[in-house]
Amino acid sequence: MKQQIFSRPFSFYLQSLLLITTLVASASCSPETVKQEQQKTYSNPIIKGDFPDPSIIRLEDKFYAVGTTNDFAPNYPIYESSDLVNWTRIASVFSEPPAWASEDFWAPELFYKDGTFYVYYTTKRKDTGVACIGVATAEDITEGFTDHGIIIEWGEEAIDAYVFQEEDDKLYISWKAYGLTEGRDIEILSSELSEDGLALVGEHWTLTDFSQGWTGDGDEGQSIVKRGDYYYMFYSIGGCCDNKCDYRVMVSRSKDLRDTWEQFPDPILQGGKEWRCPGHGTLVQTADNRDFYMYHSYNATDFEYIGRQGMLDEIVWDEETKWPYFKNGNTPSVEALMPFQNTQQQEITDWEDDFSSDKNLSFWEWDVKLPKPDAKIQNGELLISSTHEAVNFMGLRPKMGDYSMITEVRPSQSQSGLGVYSNQQNSLGITASNSEIQIYKIEGGEKEVLAKESMSGNDSVFLKYEARDGRYYKFFWSVDPTDWKEIKVASNAEFDASFIAQWGFSPRAGLIVVGQSPEPVSYSFLNVIYGK
Repeated sequence: MKQQIFSRPFSFYLQSLLLITTLVASASCSPETVKQEQQKTYSNPIIKGDFPDPSIIRLEDKFYAVGTTNDFAPNYPIYESSDLVNWTRIASVFSEPPAWASEDFWAPELFYKDGTFYVYYTTKRKDTGVACIGVATAEDITEGFTDHGIIIEWGEEAIDAYVFQEEDDKLYISWKAYGLTEGRDIEILSSELSEDGLALVGEHWTLTDFSQGWTGDGDEGQSIVKRGDYYYMFYSIGGCCDNKCDYRVMVSRSKDLRDTWEQFPDPILQGGKEWRCPGHGTLVQTADNRDFYMYHSYNATDFEYIGRQGMLDEIVWDEETKWPYFKNGNTPSVEALMPFQNTQQQEITDWEDDFSSDKNLSFWEWDVKLPKPDAKIQNGELLISSTHEAVNFMGLRPKMGDYSMITEVRPSQSQSGLGVYSNQQNSLGITASNSEIQIYKIEGGEKEVLAKESMSGNDSVFLKYEARDGRYYKFFWSVDPTDWKEIKVASNAEFDASFIAQWGFSPRAGLIVVGQSPEPVSYSFLNVIYGK
């Protein structure tokens, strides 16, 4: 028997091996396997960290999104994606605020027409403090936008612009009005836009139809689409912006853009167990005519300490009633099917910068109400020169509530280090000087040193803090990053920094220089480690 087997030519065994390989490969590509490949899922959020009021558009095979920055600059981060789930930061609308604007950089609305990108954005006038809507344009979305100033100033407040292009190519803009007008209900108003998108044309009208039994609680963050005979307006009601929020999404429809809007009686999206207070989104349609809604929502654990994060859910349509609904139910999806086949969601990764180049500096954020800290890369180090006597801050948006931040700083006369920052009135940090390590907080404008330890004679010192839920903190320092020494700032294990998140403003995390420094402060790296 053995002689007969081995007497066969080698080509026989090669053919047999190829046949077995083919059968195994065929089994691995069975219909069930292909189905499993098609059924891959993603988890919300799809843009992690603070990303309120997202606006999204599709341009051929690319998607672009932009969101609110509140009182941090650069203003309005821009993200790009090819699959609606994995997003890359590519630019900002403004590297520095427009000269006429002061604060509350809210609700940017992205629009594209004939080779030009438009952003209609909300901010306050520097001279009057009134919230207005401005407009900026760009031919290359990665190169920054040219500001054209105010397009809508309406009484005491005009916010939350949305632009809709009709089938005849006419442009219309809508906005929220009367939010600060005593004795008058909030309305969503609309007007025709000029062909170049830079001016209002004709008389305005209301999209908030109280004559039709309209009920609401705020009415803002609208998005308008046309489907069949109806115009549909998706919008949000309720409180948006802290842990007492009750934000939710409504929809209304009309066969006439200017009249008789019928409101669906119940919210079509509201808070669930893991994601709370969803809303203020826009719809985007894929090339195969599926509709997705990008919106923001708070994580039920991290909440306002990390902020309103970028979410995605699919909208489908009842062919009998012609009303839309969310495919996965009326609460935000924790997990849902990937929008496109043969794609996979990237896992959250740690962030690090060894300051070998300045590639990341353009995305570091600072307080728009204060001069920008002077920062530059030199000889593999980040040098920060303070520009004012208060807390000079440059930082990032944490992607989740559980993380550690680590840096190495060369001690100087100033207190410099790292921490979390909401505004000049509220911050928390661990800093080092030539003589000591210090843990401080500024709450409501009052500074308090929570703990300090003497230190001298070191060329550099490593500083670290650990965050849990974006709210609870531990602090450490070392001259050797393998041997950390914890500085206790509370009788229990962690310091509760619940004061750090202000209404609508989630804190940033990054580098701090306290006071005017006579010389630049030198940092050799910054690491953010998630889940620890």
